[in-house]
Amino acid sequence: MSDEQLQASSQDVERIRDIIFGTQMRSYQQRFEVLQQELARLRQDIENLTERLANQERSQEKKAEALRSEACQATDDLRNELREATQRLSSEKAERIDLGQLLLKIGNHLTEGRSLSDLPENLAEVEHDSKRDG
Repeated sequence: MSDEQLQASSQDVERIRDIIFGTQMRSYQQRFEVLQQELARLRQDIENLTERLANQERSQEKKAEALRSEACQATDDLRNELREATQRLSSEKAERIDLGQLLLKIGNHLTEGRSLSDLPENLAEVEHDSKRDG
């Protein structure tokens, strides 16, 4: 066989293969392309979700930091208020009963789980009551 005959024979085999398997191969090719597109869409969705999650995480960190700062400020305010109350009681030479009432009020306030922000008002009430009674 000559080279021309071999080449023609090879082309004939390719045509026969295309006739037999061509439709099936095109179908597989289309499916593959659809799967590639779906995979690309899913990758984009994952990237979007990852970015949203990172944004939420940053937002939550900022909120947590703000809450920590607020809690520290409230604690500092409470300490200052207690120092002032203690100094007032010391300078007024408070009686043991007044001091006991103050400590009971603070203990009740903490036991009831109430906000620390309204404690100074309650302390002022105790001071007012003790002056009125005394």
